[in-house]
Amino acid sequence: MRNWGHEYMAFKIYKMSFHRAHFGKGYLNSSGMLFDASRLYSALCLEAIKNDCLDEFINLSFKDDFYLSDAFPYVGEPYFPKPICYPSLKKFDLRTLKEDNDTNKFLNMITSVPLSMMSDFISGKADPRMLAEDEQSFFKNSIVVRKGEDPYEVGVTSFNQDVYVLATQSDLFDELMTSIQYSGLGGKRSSGYGTFELEIVDLPEGLEGLLNNGGNEQLLLTTSLPEDTELVHAMTGARYQLVKRSGFAYSETASQLLRKQDLYKFKAGSVFVNKFKGQISDVSPYNYPHPVYNFSKGLFLDLKGVRDNEKLSY
Repeated sequence: MRNWGHEYMAFKIYKMSFHRAHFGKGYLNSSGMLFDASRLYSALCLEAIKNDCLDEFINLSFKDDFYLSDAFPYVGEPYFPKPICYPSLKKFDLRTLKEDNDTNKFLNMITSVPLSMMSDFISGKADPRMLAEDEQSFFKNSIVVRKGEDPYEVGVTSFNQDVYVLATQSDLFDELMTSIQYSGLGGKRSSGYGTFELEIVDLPEGLEGLLNNGGNEQLLLTTSLPEDTELVHAMTGARYQLVKRSGFAYSETASQLLRKQDLYKFKAGSVFVNKFKGQISDVSPYNYPHPVYNFSKGLFLDLKGVRDNEKLSY
């Protein structure tokens, strides 16, 4: 057994260049460009089993200084989730009704914002049409039809740009990410979907100091859930959206697919006054032979720091 040790873990950008992938959105014939941290975490656990280091990875991930974000676009610079409360939607004015309606339509299409434009986006100075049209060019969705004795339709995403996650770097995490690029992420991996080329890069200067700091306007970067003792404090003054996470548990030691426990989490892009630690939840079915973990630890970006920090480089 290798001794991975424990060193100071700095944040790194794990940039992934996919060709085609199936990141399901509830149905086999639908797919999206991005995925949340819990999907990657589950895949890393399976990869750790293959590499005989599951216990080491679980122990690493439960450490207080281990963080992992959802996936976002990387187009020359990191993008971050659109803050759900910014900018304010335009109130309709009969004199500018069409323009206001178009602006709101484009704002609703945007899911992520480049770091260099986040300050302007929050203040309403960014061009929502440009951001929405750029985002639509990052990927293309299609449906692949298989005919024969077992026909099916599968949604496939073709990528024109990279995606990335933020994570605290360690030798073990680097090794698992390097390994999983060949195994693939998402569904239909046996058909060749989900493999990628990995590049580990430094954060833009000044960004690490804005992660999980003490600011009072924190943008959630990981779809996550506070611990029970944190919930009331975290929700005070928060502007948030909830998402339901469910699915089926797969195990080589279980005889059948069983439904995991449902989990309601705060969606990345929610904005909090009080950040929270979060948790790694066991969502295994009743009497399941082993835990089934859902990664729900919080990682935050200080929005006020983004607006005020002129030293950020891109």
